[in-house]
Amino acid sequence: MKKYNSLVVVMLLIIVFTIITGQCFAAEQGTEYLKYQEPQAGSSSLLLTVGYLIFLIIVFLLVLGLAYFTSRLIGQKMGVMNMAGDNKILTHLPFGSNRAVYVVEIAGRILVLGVTDHNINLLQEITSPDEIEKIKNQPNNPINSQFNAVFQKQLVVLHKMSEKFPGVFGSNRQGEDSSSVDKEKR
Repeated sequence: MKKYNSLVVVMLLIIVFTIITGQCFAAEQGTEYLKYQEPQAGSSSLLLTVGYLIFLIIVFLLVLGLAYFTSRLIGQKMGVMNMAGDNKILTHLPFGSNRAVYVVEIAGRILVLGVTDHNINLLQEITSPDEIEKIKNQPNNPINSQFNAVFQKQLVVLHKMSEKFPGVFGSNRQGEDSSSVDKEKR
């Protein structure tokens, strides 16, 4: 109960103090507190400006240096992880988000692994030489071949568009077309 009384007394003293000193009231009406004033020109010298620019350049170089060394450090660690001998992912078959079956070569053995968010399970070890040769002769990444097919289609479309609108896609084509038109006129 004494703690409660002392807390109330302290709160009342704070309230009385703020009322007496006038810190809880707005500024007086007669002052020019809220009147607009033109901004004052800052006093800057050439030396301050040059110092500021040098400081910015030093900080920029520091950030670049840290980024470089961080990327080298991460690259070396990832390189050690990836360069662990003849270990390779030969192929994979995704089954949805974060689920897939991988065929990997580790220490000369071909393994079929089931991979999820929380587990990696050995499904089978492939020992048949015919199957191993068949897997190794497959294209490495079916995603790349799909990308190449789509990319080639887009290049064909772009080439057709450049033939329809030669002025938009460069002056070389336009020069070639105009020279062929001139030859036809002769």
